[in-house]
Amino acid sequence: MDCRVVSGTQEKPNLIGLMPRAIPISKYAPKKFGKIEPKNLPVFKLEAIPKSSPTDLSVAALCEESGWSLSDRLRFWHTLNGELPGARLTVRKLELDEQALVHCQVEADGKLTILSNSREYATRFFETVFKNDVVAVARVGGNQIVSPVNHFRPTGTTVAFFAGTAAGALGWGLKVPHEIEDSMKEAFRGIEKRNWKSCVVMCRRALQALMEVAYEKFFGVKPGRGLDLNGIIRSFEKLSLSPIPRHWLNIADAVRNIGNVPGAHPRPIPSYRFSKSDAILAYSNTSSFVSAYFEKIAS
Repeated sequence: MDCRVVSGTQEKPNLIGLMPRAIPISKYAPKKFGKIEPKNLPVFKLEAIPKSSPTDLSVAALCEESGWSLSDRLRFWHTLNGELPGARLTVRKLELDEQALVHCQVEADGKLTILSNSREYATRFFETVFKNDVVAVARVGGNQIVSPVNHFRPTGTTVAFFAGTAAGALGWGLKVPHEIEDSMKEAFRGIEKRNWKSCVVMCRRALQALMEVAYEKFFGVKPGRGLDLNGIIRSFEKLSLSPIPRHWLNIADAVRNIGNVPGAHPRPIPSYRFSKSDAILAYSNTSSFVSAYFEKIAS
């Protein structure tokens, strides 16, 4: 997309130089408004207007830096019935390691708007996801690229909107232990680097971490040292009314078995090499299990 970058609006232009590069994302949670001075809640805004069509997004860039977590969204809004806004695309990306969030919206006329609590992350997101816009960014320097939108009242429209986005993203991110998130990111990197064995091993590790969390939640104690992943799965299977449905336990067992070969319990298979299909199967099953657990089972 060939575009020109325009500056964001601001109520206090003289404060641009005082704006921090990033604001802790926790400050935007609605419950925090009563404890934080409104003037400490700027939202950084980047706007781009296309000069041509279509607008290309790099899906690989969305995932390659930190993977695609449960908190992230890629949504297409469209008209169903009645008078509704025109079609638009929304991308929500949370980078837990940097505590940065972007909410990117592309309107039907191509106008692009990015809101973020981090100037650097918003700019990097724009440069990588909208690949052909790097030249446009290079031509426009300093605060014209990412201009802060300041609302000095807690009810400011932009701050309130971004706060809702942050609450939605953090509602997922804080429920998923970092160990599971990190293992899934590493598994995805294995797919990117065509290291199929690494992907399978990390999927099994993520699954074990999840099942240990589930065991502690539903049985009230941490699994003992002698209770491995197989034992944890069998413990849930023995329950007459297991909180984890049988079909999900079967999926967990499948990932456990494929992960045992190169990972936890090496069992060489003559003339067998792990392939892309093995990695994709393990990653798809594990990510689906993680999503189902935190969305439906543990909620």
